[in-house]
Amino acid sequence: MSRLSVKSVRPTLGKLDNQSAYVQIAVGAGTGFVVGYLFFKVSKMLAVCIGSAILTIELAVESGLIKVDWSKIMEQQQALNTPENRQLALSPFTPPDHAVNLDKAKQVIMSSARLSVAILGGFFLGFGFS
Repeated sequence: MSRLSVKSVRPTLGKLDNQSAYVQIAVGAGTGFVVGYLFFKVSKMLAVCIGSAILTIELAVESGLIKVDWSKIMEQQQALNTPENRQLALSPFTPPDHAVNLDKAKQVIMSSARLSVAILGGFFLGFGFS
């Protein structure tokens, strides 16, 4: 079995320049297909790992294996939730009523954090197993 090296790839790529457009399209499409297929498979595996980790951590928190100091987290979030920081988070093109909708969405998510985390973990698992 021979090893691929940069020296052996350069002449091959140079030969492709001399080939017809159909050969170049076929080689490009084949290469793109392989790269896309591998990227999709890797992203699926990554999604399964992320989803499993999220759900495992959530189950560990629920069973008491991990303790979370929610009051400290809320204090840090309140310290960061100043009008200046909120204005920095919004783009200059964001209308002010959109900021109100973002606050409402954030309140809904924060009111049912367990459900939101489970939905996120399930999303990654569903994406990964699709």
